[in-house]
Amino acid sequence: MDKKGAKGYWISTSTVINHELFDQYVEKVGPWLKTVEGNVFAKDMQPQGKEQTEGANLAVICEFPSMRAAVEAYESVEYQELSKIRKAATENATFTIMEGMDEATKLRRAMGK
Repeated sequence: MDKKGAKGYWISTSTVINHELFDQYVEKVGPWLKTVEGNVFAKDMQPQGKEQTEGANLAVICEFPSMRAAVEAYESVEYQELSKIRKAATENATFTIMEGMDEATKLRRAMGK
């Protein structure tokens, strides 16, 4: 699961329908992410939704040190409790965990191979 040097990512889109509740989620998930070595890599409140995500008003990418760290963070008891708030505050959500490129692949691309 963990390629050498490859980071793990959460990629999610959703339509926030309860901004107050979603703000509570953000206030809690931010500090928690730091405890699992995660961080918000990108956030857009006006994403260009395509293919089933046209109505989304939020897109977020969170980065973790590895795929394993990303999966373990998502499956943790703490995040499963936090995710209840996110799910109640949004609709039409998508959530994917993926692994980034490993260091060797990045080097080959940088060298034009």
